[in-house]
Amino acid sequence: MSVTDSQKGKLLLLPNVLDIEASDLTFLPPVVQQHVQEIHGVIAESEKGARYFLRRFSFSKERTFRDIPIRLLNEHTQENELTDLLNPLLKGECWGLVSDCGLPCLADPGAKLVFKARAKHIEILAFPGPSSIVLALMLSGFSAQSFAFNGYLDREPAKLAVQIKQLQKRALEEKSTQVFIETPYRNQKLLESLLENLAAHMLLCVAWDLTLTSEQVICLSIAEWKKRPFPSFHKKPAVFLISSP
Repeated sequence: MSVTDSQKGKLLLLPNVLDIEASDLTFLPPVVQQHVQEIHGVIAESEKGARYFLRRFSFSKERTFRDIPIRLLNEHTQENELTDLLNPLLKGECWGLVSDCGLPCLADPGAKLVFKARAKHIEILAFPGPSSIVLALMLSGFSAQSFAFNGYLDREPAKLAVQIKQLQKRALEEKSTQVFIETPYRNQKLLESLLENLAAHMLLCVAWDLTLTSEQVICLSIAEWKKRPFPSFHKKPAVFLISSP
């Protein structure tokens, strides 16, 4: 027997703070508390990240954050597993989709699940919250009229150098800001490659620890970057932005 749209559940795209030290009262809208109380389970990047998220909220006396089922959706999830993740929703349950930090579907595999959910006419609700990508773009002062988020760049040095030069070309020809991220422990290596491969007049912004008291945003030309000591941002979540002068 087929399930009608009215019998289907909901997929809630829930925002998360950018760091476990950040206050949910400051960065998460109050309406999220109301909806989290309704969920039957959470689809998350990691169980640890999901538990940190859930413990921020209060639940009824009948259950605690430890009682909420968690199913994983990350880089190891296979295409055929996405349908399994949606089965509870097709039976009328309400599940949340949450990233370890920031907004779901930005720089994580949640977009594939949302696409499949929409194809199955499951109701999807999204909520505002912090995004390191958007915050870095705002804080950089670089143009947001035209920009592109490029995710993670290649780790192989030769391929990375080619990518950087391609991003520079796009920034110059399209007058668009190029945004990308890196695994925190590789921040310094990426910065070294950027300084080596970008033209002296290009603008580079590095923003890290966004929303924390240790937040730092540095925006300089490549020539200026080369005159100063490297920033101390090893193992800190950072966003990189390239712009034409």
